[in-house]
Amino acid sequence: MTAFAPLVPAATAGLDPFVSAGVFGPTEIQVAATVARLEPGLHPDVLLALAVAARAPRLGHVGIELAEVALRMLDRHQEDLPTLPWPEPKAWARTLAASPAVAAPDTWDHRPVRPLVWDGTRIYLQRYFAYELAVADQLRARAEAAAAPPGEGTGAVLDLLFPPRDGPGGPDLQRRAAESALGHPLAVIAGGPGTGKTRTIARLVAASHQLARAEGRSFSVALAAPTGKAAARMTEAVHQAVVDAEAEGAVEPWLAEVLRSAEATTIHRLLGWRPGGRFRHDHRDPLVHDLVVVDETSMVSLPLMARLLDAVRPQARVVLVGDPNQLASVEAGTVLGDVVGPAGAPTPVGQLPLAPVVDGPLAGRVTVLRRVHRFGAGSGIEALADAIRDGHVDEAIELLRGSAADLTWVAPDDASAMAALEDVVVGTAAEVVEAARAGDAERGLDAATRVKVLAATRLGANGLIDWTTRIERSLADRVPLYDGNRGRAWHVGRPVLVTMNDRINKVANGDIGLTVAGADGAPMVVALPDPGGVRYLAPARLREVETWWAMTIHKSQGSEFPHVVVALPHRESPILTRELLYTAATRARTHLTVVADEGALRTAVGRPVARASGLGPRLWSS
Repeated sequence: MTAFAPLVPAATAGLDPFVSAGVFGPTEIQVAATVARLEPGLHPDVLLALAVAARAPRLGHVGIELAEVALRMLDRHQEDLPTLPWPEPKAWARTLAASPAVAAPDTWDHRPVRPLVWDGTRIYLQRYFAYELAVADQLRARAEAAAAPPGEGTGAVLDLLFPPRDGPGGPDLQRRAAESALGHPLAVIAGGPGTGKTRTIARLVAASHQLARAEGRSFSVALAAPTGKAAARMTEAVHQAVVDAEAEGAVEPWLAEVLRSAEATTIHRLLGWRPGGRFRHDHRDPLVHDLVVVDETSMVSLPLMARLLDAVRPQARVVLVGDPNQLASVEAGTVLGDVVGPAGAPTPVGQLPLAPVVDGPLAGRVTVLRRVHRFGAGSGIEALADAIRDGHVDEAIELLRGSAADLTWVAPDDASAMAALEDVVVGTAAEVVEAARAGDAERGLDAATRVKVLAATRLGANGLIDWTTRIERSLADRVPLYDGNRGRAWHVGRPVLVTMNDRINKVANGDIGLTVAGADGAPMVVALPDPGGVRYLAPARLREVETWWAMTIHKSQGSEFPHVVVALPHRESPILTRELLYTAATRARTHLTVVADEGALRTAVGRPVARASGLGPRLWSS
């Protein structure tokens, strides 16, 4: 019997083996039980499918093929599940097709609403089928819409904003992406770190404003990102791109001022989030903007993308920007990866860095930027990131074993190498404390971001807590009267990471700060980076923070640090994936140190995230 009785009906007894194995929990059982009460006599295999569909989004899946259910129901906490009584897929499909609780693709929105949708290939919860269908329909409609003819002077404006750049031959893909986005309802700009995505965004926005002014019309742009921190980084990056464009003489003073006033916001705030998960803006009350640019789209879940596209006017343009190889949203879906699809396939060796030739409605709407401008020639970090992204395990291992000056590989059981690494990390941490005690916030914040440990997990050896404890303990030995190891929550020299959006204090989840000594004997304050320099808040005003000597790889997404130390768990950890390691490695600008045994590295590079979704086939089938 399930552990969640006595109110669970006997019809759910067939789920008992799956509950015992840890596949399903109380949520899935109660969903199945509710439907069993509302529709007595349902086949046990239908209730099993309902539990599968309810569990799937919590594992990142949207719709699951029946033949893959046993594999897809594994999560990172489960290993070596016992043999379970999964139905034979063909018989299961026939049962679903005949059930009154299951809708077909052409009846999914009929009343009364049925909890499941079986499309002949995948099983969905009804609302996730609706999200997937909505996103696919919106994107395909935009992709298949006719492009507007280029306005007068478009070529001259693009010539100014995208002058020829030194480097290998081939077309300027940044210009191509901007030109596509100027005349079409949908454009997708994909690429890894340092490929010029932000530069392209800034100059696309500049071109849009300039052409609108020449035509005597107003123009409204929304810059958005999935998180508060990502929005802040987008704002900073666009403003820096404006500085660069000014230095090149590519923008006039009036236009530079317009661009400097641009502020990115979160998608939730753009849509007008309301309590209960509702939004102010939808197709009935759409956004007023003429251009909506979404950065870090890889972090956008399927439900949120559906809400966003529903709120954009058909006449407005949408530009989706991001790296499809990074970690996906913590919620269901892999939207950017599905949207980029085959256009993001690796470039064959010996060819120019162009997107492969692919067919499908989105083929002409996706531009993949492949030329990296961040790193110098022969960069080990760039080569390693490419090897990880493409799943080349042996190549990644050889690069780490090689002589690249910007790569270091440290085995966790190498005591001397670990001691040397900790000396570097703790030495930088000591600089942070010294600057904080002197009240020098800018120097302290700079030191706090110079070397950053990125851990795959919070718990366990080589995890975030493990590294934080090591650093605090070593600081207590190295820095006289250091307070961090005395159990005091707030102390001078404590770097902090904000873990919750706070509109009153104008901080976002992911913001960083440093507790510094107050001037002239005043109480300590928390210094936070600000576009104007540094601003200060009393510690009591920041309630949701954690100490920031190290951070998880998931929370580092969108950040960059000169020296990154990637700390991986044991090779048997199910959390290790290609996307996790790629995301961590691409946070480094000048040096990357990997702390892991060879088994962990091979597992990570060789194991891509496998989320079940039907969005890709819906977008790329002709």
